[in-house]
Amino acid sequence: MTPGGQRKPLRAGEGPHESTILDLLLDLVFVFALNRIAEEAIHTLTGEPHLALPRAGEVLLLFLAMWLVWFFAALAASRFDPRYPEIQVVIFGVAFGSVVMGVSAPAAYDGHGAHFVGAYVAIQIGRPLMLAFFQRRRAHEIVVPPPIPSRILCWSVVAAVPWIVGAFVPTGVVRGGLWALGLTIEYVGLITGWPTPGLGRSRIHDWDVVGEYLADRYRQFFIIALGESVLLSGLTFSSNPFGAGQTEAFVCAFLSTALLWRIYFYRAGTVMKSAVAAATQPARLVAHGFVTHLTMVVGVVTTAVGYGLVIEHPYDTANPTWLAAVLGGPALFLAGRARFEYDIFGRVSPVRIIGILVLAATSLILVRLPLLAALIAVVAVLLCIAVADAARARGRSLEEAAPPH
Repeated sequence: MTPGGQRKPLRAGEGPHESTILDLLLDLVFVFALNRIAEEAIHTLTGEPHLALPRAGEVLLLFLAMWLVWFFAALAASRFDPRYPEIQVVIFGVAFGSVVMGVSAPAAYDGHGAHFVGAYVAIQIGRPLMLAFFQRRRAHEIVVPPPIPSRILCWSVVAAVPWIVGAFVPTGVVRGGLWALGLTIEYVGLITGWPTPGLGRSRIHDWDVVGEYLADRYRQFFIIALGESVLLSGLTFSSNPFGAGQTEAFVCAFLSTALLWRIYFYRAGTVMKSAVAAATQPARLVAHGFVTHLTMVVGVVTTAVGYGLVIEHPYDTANPTWLAAVLGGPALFLAGRARFEYDIFGRVSPVRIIGILVLAATSLILVRLPLLAALIAVVAVLLCIAVADAARARGRSLEEAAPPH
């Protein structure tokens, strides 16, 4: 309660606006979960060539489910103060369920589909159910916001049907199709504001969220993706002979990771919280961050998969599928980073678009060369972008955020 008796949301005023220790615990869980998904992607791409594309789609579906779990946890923590025991229980529950999802992800389409789906559905239904109950219990302490958890709960229950049915049908196209339907329902609900009979609808833009907190969480998840790439390349290198090709690939992988970090944080990633504070519609900027960071993280994880392929097969001729991972991951990151830059500064540096075009053009040549050459090309392109950023900023004051919205 405020001094005048006015009630406020839990995250306002005295509520912590920075990430907490519980947030960091959840992030550690997702480092593991992303690593398991990336390992499965490598296994998929080194299997039968004609199955690589559909199986890559299956792995992407698992990742999108993981991302949704993380995002909803971050969104809940942006409103509800984690100092409350009930909220701590929710975060620990999400963390445990995410571990189970990560453990079962490599065999989700084989023998562990029920384990993956059981954990996922328990998180997606249990979290809004607990939050709705928490709102009722604490109604005398806070201004109860619109029944967002209740809307999310209704959509999650509907989406759970194809998820659960898919877990118990024979493996193959039917299972993947049912899970894709369940995931589509949840993403459509998120985009449309979960319109629910009797409860109406809500949009992220209308939510009273702590934008600075979510901006901080986006950046941390990007660091999770970078950490996963270091973990994957390190584990792959340690399990292979320390030959010249493997060593060169490992060094290039680390340099590429460092350059991805540099390009992200200079300068948009550094001033994102300031951009949220300066934006006329901060919640809209945070909502755009969902898409841009999803794109960049998928790019980084795909790049990490490429690291693993190159370290294991440095001198093998690059087939189109492997080349798509090695070159496509950085290109996808640059595409997301270009849009992110526009959201923060209202402009896009041409060098990022040029980088994407160069990666696409070199693929025509690299398909005839050893896979290691593709990773070297990636390092060269990212290095040129980082140098161009530094040259543009040289002699100028640090650019401040100027979001267009």
